[in-house]
Amino acid sequence: MINWFLDTFSSSSEQAKLFAIIISALLAVCLLLANQWFISRKAKKELIITKIEELLTTVYAYERLSLDILSNLFNDSPNLQNTLDKMVKSSEVADKIEMLCVLYFPKITFDSEESQSIILKVHKQFDTVEMGNKYPKDKYLSYSQSTENIQMILKSIKEQTKKLMRKYT
Repeated sequence: MINWFLDTFSSSSEQAKLFAIIISALLAVCLLLANQWFISRKAKKELIITKIEELLTTVYAYERLSLDILSNLFNDSPNLQNTLDKMVKSSEVADKIEMLCVLYFPKITFDSEESQSIILKVHKQFDTVEMGNKYPKDKYLSYSQSTENIQMILKSIKEQTKKLMRKYT
């Protein structure tokens, strides 16, 4: 085989052809690798943009749901099935926000229990009052306090997500 190779490419014109073939093959491989690198970068950027949209949409949905729950708790009985169902849904949405942050945006911190504790605290205060028990005034949360607390928790995540949007678009 080596003899065949040496015989085939013994003349200078054949060696020039071999050199051109090798250069063409190396160039083709380099172009293929560069193309794959650009495609993977673009796909990663598109995935990040999709996840940023999903995160911000979920944050806004969670905020609306939380404020709706708080409104229901302050205006109706705390044990209405509709309110309890929304509380379960808000817990699921908060967990989704936390999951998105952990998986895709580790610099954004969100503790679902922190925001859920506000809703549970308000629910507990009205549930206690509805059962005829007194609720300690120093632990009582007003509607404005509880909504401000929820909004403050979500404000940070909204700002960080908007920074990411500007970075990737």
